[in-house]
This record gives sequence, C-alpha cells and structure tokens, in this order.
Amino acid sequence: MVFCIIYIIFCMKKICPECGKEFECTHDIGCFCGNYTVSEENLKLLKEKYSDCLCEDCLKQYDVNYCKE
Repeated sequence: MVFCIIYIIFCMKKICPECGKEFECTHDIGCFCGNYTVSEENLKLLKEKYSDCLCEDCLKQYDVNYCKE
C-alpha cells in the first residue's frame, strides 16, 4: 500500500508594517523567516511593535547573525 502526503503551501501577499513593501508569506516551514534566528529580546520587541510578519529585508535586520555592510 502506498501513502502519499501532499503539502499545500498557501502564499499570502502581505505588506510589511516596517517598510511598506509587498511580499509573500507561506506560514510554513519553507517560509523565508525560518532562515533567521531572532533573539528573545528582539522577538519581544517585534511582537510589541508589529501585529504581522515583516518582509525578509526588514526581518534579517533582527537576526542575531546580521551584520550591516
């Protein structure tokens, strides 16, 4: 017997509350936000400041490994 598991990824178009740029959010493991590590302090700040996701350009600024060039 063969079982198939199908994952359906729902992309949502969103507007970043920090910069106003339109981006796609998948609300899934494969979403870009899974590529970043945000400190507890920054996570708390983001939750207090915003009620929705940030675009990748803005989110990466809160990553613990982010270094401005």
